[in-house]
Amino acid sequence: MMKKPKLKKINSFTKQLSVSVPWKELKDDYQKLFDRMKSNYTPPGGRKGKVFGIHLELFKKNYTSSIESQFAEDSISKYYKEALDQLDLTPINQGKIIDLKFKHEEDLNFDIEFEIKPDFKLPKYDKKFKINAIKYVPTDQDLSDALSDLQNRFSTMKEINSGANDGHYLLVDMQELDNGSPIIGKKMEKQYIRLGFGAFNNDVLESISGIKKNEKRNVSLDIKGNQIQYELFVHKIEEQIIPKLDDDFAKTVDPNSKNLKSFKAQLTDNIAENFETEHLKSVNNAIVDYFVSKTKLEAPNSMIENYLNHLVENNKSQQPNMTDQQEEEIRNTSKDAAIMNIKWYLIKEEIIHKEKIDVSNDDMEKRKKELIDKDPQNAKNIKIFLKDTNNQQKFFDDILNEKLFNYLKEFATIKVDEKKSDELRKLQGASK
Repeated sequence: MMKKPKLKKINSFTKQLSVSVPWKELKDDYQKLFDRMKSNYTPPGGRKGKVFGIHLELFKKNYTSSIESQFAEDSISKYYKEALDQLDLTPINQGKIIDLKFKHEEDLNFDIEFEIKPDFKLPKYDKKFKINAIKYVPTDQDLSDALSDLQNRFSTMKEINSGANDGHYLLVDMQELDNGSPIIGKKMEKQYIRLGFGAFNNDVLESISGIKKNEKRNVSLDIKGNQIQYELFVHKIEEQIIPKLDDDFAKTVDPNSKNLKSFKAQLTDNIAENFETEHLKSVNNAIVDYFVSKTKLEAPNSMIENYLNHLVENNKSQQPNMTDQQEEEIRNTSKDAAIMNIKWYLIKEEIIHKEKIDVSNDDMEKRKKELIDKDPQNAKNIKIFLKDTNNQQKFFDDILNEKLFNYLKEFATIKVDEKKSDELRKLQGASK
């Protein structure tokens, strides 16, 4: 019988397990493996499986080492599982053998290192905890920006034959030049540019203004601080036609609108609702920050690595030609976020288990009904969407998260700092 396994703590999530199994426990299984490999052996000048006398000694000499290795590998898997069951441990990664000793007619001894979900104590949140959250309040500028954005989205393009001016869209070929001569392989065909924006502003705008369809013109563009010469050939010039802000426009955007006034009122409500949603997110984020900062917890290395691997794979699916350097940059810049998210995942899991927070079928049906009532025209699509197993799990997780945060808010004292949305726009402008 296997001896009682010994467990050593490396850190809060890493354990080292020492397992020892006496030879008498291994003997029969070893003999079965030996006989199986012998039955597949063909001695020189003999028949398969007929191994006697000097041929048997030769077989032992040549194959004992590989039999021992195979037997040790099989036995580690078996007795590692038994040891974990005895100690009631569930690894979160594949164990790593750090020491192994085994020979024919000797005990099997091995040390294996693995990670588990770390033990930790939650902060005493049920005694009330304090958090701060910002709430941005919309202003008239938000409505103005929203209307302007809709006008752009519902605009049309009109081709013009006169010379191009500020704000016009040009479909061009861009041939890079070296001292006036075209550089082979450095031509970008049929690119859309807009005069007065980005690299096509200021002096460049002045040099291109007036250009017509099928005309060529040389320009010098500032590309990341470098002046690069291009020859532009114009295929087409278009002017953006912005729709007038009136009742007809309102009905085009939303057929249920009676007029522009009612459309603006609905848009204002939507903006306020979006700001409220963002505020609720900021409250939830503050709760996450509180628990992560107040909980002494290390994120297991294997969970960090899995998180980063998943992130890299997602990026590769969108950018197949990603370089090793870009992959490494993603890993480096995302590591802190990975640690934060893993810590919160472990904390969240513990709270849900401790407080017995769950999502019932009634909860799922109620939420589905709310979605359909809010958007009855898409009732069929919603039902089809929720038949997918992955979508059902996401739906379940979203409701569970909502129930968790609602529960934790019962113990939170929330200090709300109200600010006008103008301040948010300033921050966004400064970050560009």
